[in-house]
Amino acid sequence: MEKVKWGIMSAANIAYEQLLPALRQSSRSEVVAIASRSKEKVARFNIPKVYSDYDQLLEDESIDVVYIPLPNALHAEWAIKAAQKGKHILVEKPAAVSTKELLKVQEAVEQNNVIFMEAFMYQFHKQHARVKDLLASGMIGNILHVKSHFSWSLQDRNDIRLNPALGGGAMWDVGCYGVHAMSQIIGIKPEKVVMLGEVDPEHKVDMLSTCIFVDEFGRTAEITASMKLPFINRYEIIGERGTILVDSSFRPDVSSDQKGKVIVKDDNNEIILFETYKDNQYFNQVEHVNDCIINGKQPVYGIRNSIQVIHYIEKGYESLRNQSVVTSLNKF
Repeated sequence: MEKVKWGIMSAANIAYEQLLPALRQSSRSEVVAIASRSKEKVARFNIPKVYSDYDQLLEDESIDVVYIPLPNALHAEWAIKAAQKGKHILVEKPAAVSTKELLKVQEAVEQNNVIFMEAFMYQFHKQHARVKDLLASGMIGNILHVKSHFSWSLQDRNDIRLNPALGGGAMWDVGCYGVHAMSQIIGIKPEKVVMLGEVDPEHKVDMLSTCIFVDEFGRTAEITASMKLPFINRYEIIGERGTILVDSSFRPDVSSDQKGKVIVKDDNNEIILFETYKDNQYFNQVEHVNDCIINGKQPVYGIRNSIQVIHYIEKGYESLRNQSVVTSLNKF
């Protein structure tokens, strides 16, 4: 296989603004088809084949892999249908809005022997590899606490992220990044959670919420998400002998200098390391998927990892609904 042939399921802005440029930058990618009912949005993609519905796209035998940037609540349904048609899958985060749904996706993916990856693109930015190296070096000692904050201000009251039936809510939308960083980058696998938040009285979704996670060693993590606060995206790891702050951690591409920042402080709060990193996380993600398809590899972030993240968030929402501490999280 010389080139991986991609199909895009919907003309969502994220597909046009972030993924399409990365696909066209890749010499191993060819975008052959898109499916959408929006003629106006589709036209700007300038893609040879246009289908009016998603099933037609999946029937196209020339397509190797589909990118699914649909509303959150539709991810699992169309990932399963794609797998059943033998298509590899890159699906936007969150991959599903329940563990039960994602377990069904896993079954379809494994039965049909296709590659599946949830598009947490930020993890392919090289700043996070640097963080892992710093943690492994023992520079800040044992990890005691993690803080993550991702917020932005949503102005459109008709936005789908305000629709609970479509998987709306701040923790699903941007809090999932912090949960991913906690469990997949830093390695804290919590066993209990309490989630508190401000729920929009009209739309019944969380506009501002915080999950407090605790693992079996007593290590804690505080994950805050908001669709009403100013744009902030960062995470911080607090250890016995210092801290690692990763600023512009999830969207360095939209920071003022388009760089991620890794800042290490000692136990006296003195900066002992300050590094900036510029990278193309979307391109790196696309190339990783291409590499898996061409060379028969499995993604570094596979569906079992996705199940962990979805499970933690789902239990957070259970805590918010019931105003309780939810335990026995670490089952996947």
